Amino acid sequence: MELLDRITDYLIDNELKLATAESCTAGLIVSELARVAGSGQSIDCGLGVYSPQSKNRYLGVSFDTIERYGLTSEAVASEMAAGALANNDADVALANTGIAGPNPGDDDTPIGTVCFAWAFRHAGDHYDYCETRRFDGTRNEVRLAAAHYALERLPHYHGLCLDAASSGNDNQSSRHAEQRAIGSQLYARGTIDPGHEVERRRDFLCRAMAESGQQALVLGISGGVDSTVAGRLAQLAVEKRREQGEPATFIAMRLPYGEQQDADDADRALAFIEPDEVLDVNIQDASDSVLMALESGGMRFKDAHQRDFVLGNIKARQRMTAQYAVAGARSGLVIGTDQAAEALMGFFTKHGDGACDVAPLTGLTKQQVRRLGAQLDAPESLVHKAPTADLESLAPQKLDEEAMGVSYAEIDAFLEDREVSNQAFETIVRTYRATAHKRQLPRAPD
Repeated sequence: MELLDRITDYLIDNELKLATAESCTAGLIVSELARVAGSGQSIDCGLGVYSPQSKNRYLGVSFDTIERYGLTSEAVASEMAAGALANNDADVALANTGIAGPNPGDDDTPIGTVCFAWAFRHAGDHYDYCETRRFDGTRNEVRLAAAHYALERLPHYHGLCLDAASSGNDNQSSRHAEQRAIGSQLYARGTIDPGHEVERRRDFLCRAMAESGQQALVLGISGGVDSTVAGRLAQLAVEKRREQGEPATFIAMRLPYGEQQDADDADRALAFIEPDEVLDVNIQDASDSVLMALESGGMRFKDAHQRDFVLGNIKARQRMTAQYAVAGARSGLVIGTDQAAEALMGFFTKHGDGACDVAPLTGLTKQQVRRLGAQLDAPESLVHKAPTADLESLAPQKLDEEAMGVSYAEIDAFLEDREVSNQAFETIVRTYRATAHKRQLPRAPD
């Protein structure tokens, strides 16, 4: 109990809140710590995650990382700790993955091998540390030894974290840990097989329809690569459902605000997608009416640019209102086109284009979406089209990259855990933090 008492006191004295992500110890770290009276004030949560699927689902551990390094690896432990830290109200996360016995790992990893990771959040930065140890004994002796070792080393690595933060010497390590943690939370992967991803994401839409009992998919087509790829996946999904003997329809929607400047691109996208149905709904009157009603009700804007910005978000929400109206009438699911790059930057309208029932492009970088487009034989002009949200009437066809202040190439590099410039890193992380509310469920009282 001496160790457990000491670590409990350390957590309380340093005002640390603990989360764990445990594979081979299966919750034993938290269970052991909970033996100490009063330890609960320093424990946020404990996750037992055995399977690769649970590591990915609850912690954002990449399947690519698992495949490349194996389940018993410091790389997997590091992503587990990063996911536990990012998903919970914790300052420190402990993670482990290993082979407790009675048999060696599938890759002949020796019994008793355990990989550990300690992740800390301090002053807005992330710090992580890893170790691999081998313990002797029976299965449960290994598990208990691993749980105690994880706790025993916590003060040591927390001290390194504080030293690094005060000296600035480990700033690069902190940046990399935070970059990796963010990428994991958005399910980004460094490499993909486009053909496999097309099938996987089409089948995802099929399952979503089957599990929900809905008979239609609904999506607004803008003429950009995201809606073009998502639209074609939707059409392939409903065709597969019909082959299975189930009723299924894909309804594509044109949702211009007045005259769409790149209407030809939208027409080209629809010709490629070949949707079952196309509805054309102009949202200008509805959007303008909302803005006029606001102003009639006493709303005043600082200037024309703020007014235009608010109108832009109204447009996005009117488009989603129209899509949900169709989905409600036709027993359908609304498809979102959000991918990892836009999710990272919060580059979507909350309850507008950010609202949907299914998001088949989740986790893909912008370049990876283009690769899926090429795999599907989409027109090259759409695959490589410069992205624009086209919501600002005072700045029509304004490029996404201009609005975000960073290029998609830099955003993709960040998500794929590659090196980015200091300016790009700071812009991305600052924006990610500022837009956190867009990626979360509504807050409720504690």
